[in-house]
Amino acid sequence: MQNQILHFLKKSEGYISGEEISRQLKISRAGIWKNIEELRKEGYDIEAVPHRGYRLASAPDKLFPHEIQFNLKAKILGKEVIHYDSIGSTMDVAFELAMKGSLEGTVVCAENQTKGRGRLGRDWVSPKGKGIYLSIILRPRLTPNEAAQLTLLSAVAVSEAIKKVCGVAASIKWPNDLLINNKKVAGILMESSAQMDNVRFVVLGLGLNVNTALNHLPPNSTSLKQVTGKQISRVHLIQEILQHLEKWYDILKAKGFPPVLVRWKELSSTLGRRVRIVDPSGAIEGEAIGLDAQGGLMIRNESGIAVKRMTGDVVLI
Repeated sequence: MQNQILHFLKKSEGYISGEEISRQLKISRAGIWKNIEELRKEGYDIEAVPHRGYRLASAPDKLFPHEIQFNLKAKILGKEVIHYDSIGSTMDVAFELAMKGSLEGTVVCAENQTKGRGRLGRDWVSPKGKGIYLSIILRPRLTPNEAAQLTLLSAVAVSEAIKKVCGVAASIKWPNDLLINNKKVAGILMESSAQMDNVRFVVLGLGLNVNTALNHLPPNSTSLKQVTGKQISRVHLIQEILQHLEKWYDILKAKGFPPVLVRWKELSSTLGRRVRIVDPSGAIEGEAIGLDAQGGLMIRNESGIAVKRMTGDVVLI
């Protein structure tokens, strides 16, 4: 009922009478008042003026499902949104939901993570109410070797969403980091369940420093607020991320990986640079010269031989 009342308030250009809400929702005036009081407790500023009705003055910057879904243009991503005030990891919850059959496009988000994680088992700092911490369930028709394409696709989508909302360029450091002024602002994590020849599902995780203060961030990190000097709407940014991600996901399904790869190269801060990469097989140094069809990084080593790496830590030299 609260979501329906919010919908009326948001659609109204000014005040809407309690009588009109009561008639449309078939609820008593006392019931409307009770629900509005509950909404106020959640942080909604709702004005009430005798003989005029109610008006939504402002909404809290919380990642409530009805906030994310209101006027969301994505058709699949975000159709189901599960929100937590605090949770261990959105990745863990989303993976469990995917195992139980949750639909493609389901989003799990949280105001705070107590066990947020990045690649290689690292922690992801998740101050409450300051960043975007979410995981998305996808069920692509890809082989296990092709699944890494979704990490690169996601980086493209998030970079474009940041540019649209904040007006700043975020470059991509292979395979999953977004940088602004050479400082990390976001990381993307992918976990999957696969059979021999096909992927059952993929869970894409995003940690994005939005309004986080620098003293709450690791070294060599930044936030969108620090870069722009402005408070950024997390809800608006999530909507843009989901819309851009769905756009590129549709392109991948219709045209394959090449268009994604072209755009990734345009946004890359890795290609053409001298890099050092460390993975379980050891360290290699050389020039990053390209990506292969699975999203692996090609490096020309000191002997002039092109070597492929699918995972590892990259240092830009």
